[in-house]
Amino acid sequence: QRLPILFDAAERQYGPLSSAIAVVTHYPSQLPHLPRPSPPQSLSLLEQILHVGRVANTWADLYPFTYWRGTEQDCASRRLLSEHERYRVRRACYRVWLYGLAFHTPNFGRYTRLQPPVVRSRAALLRTWTTRELGEILDFQSMMRVVLELFVCPSDGTIVHRHKERYGETPLISLFHPSGAKLRCYDNCTYTRTAQHTEMWEGWGGDVEHYYVVEDMLKLHPGQLLELYEFVVNGKGLLPLADGAIYQNSKAAVKAFIAGLGEWFENNGDTLGETIKFVVSERGDDEVGGCGDLVLE
Repeated sequence: QRLPILFDAAERQYGPLSSAIAVVTHYPSQLPHLPRPSPPQSLSLLEQILHVGRVANTWADLYPFTYWRGTEQDCASRRLLSEHERYRVRRACYRVWLYGLAFHTPNFGRYTRLQPPVVRSRAALLRTWTTRELGEILDFQSMMRVVLELFVCPSDGTIVHRHKERYGETPLISLFHPSGAKLRCYDNCTYTRTAQHTEMWEGWGGDVEHYYVVEDMLKLHPGQLLELYEFVVNGKGLLPLADGAIYQNSKAAVKAFIAGLGEWFENNGDTLGETIKFVVSERGDDEVGGCGDLVLE
């Protein structure tokens, strides 16, 4: 008798449960666009829903900080999301997650992404959602991109800009070298460098190289990316690395995490954005939302 009450509460806090259940019950052998009967309510199912639901709500918490950022006017406009807006962020999160489980896998390498049967398979899932809902997915992916570019794998240019904002024109700027280089600090430098700070100065390449890094990393599902974000920014937890090692350097840890996913992951960019454009063009639309226009009320 308690299960219906618990599921009703979960719907209010983590809904839409239908989208969350599609994530936790997905199997690689199943076609994700085909409707499936709802599984019976159980504590095991509820625990899985709570796991993905907490991830989705954390992304909803992050949304205002990634959307209203940069200028003083943006910061002044920042506000909490309404319940309806949080619902849409969670829905988009679950759908990005489902797409990743279905199509960002070793079964879809870079040499198969443009094959017509593969494109049709990806498009079949997206056709089940309205154009507005596809726009919400693009908004959510834009938030993922911001988290990647600013925190998880910032470019060399971002690192230099961040240093200028914090320390001005110090010798560190003139000594800055592309990613992988070690920074040196002279006696007249007021910045005390520690192992934790040093890792924040390692960029992921110039503009072109960094673009392809981000495209690769967008294949991570929301749970994986949130785990990397919390590890890099907040120092929470330890990444489940395949080699079992513990890295003091966040960039090295992230690279080891990605390497543990397999060779298929590198040089094989995200396909969600291009598939959304394909489906929208099929419908005769020129473009679809983005940048918060459809998530926000």
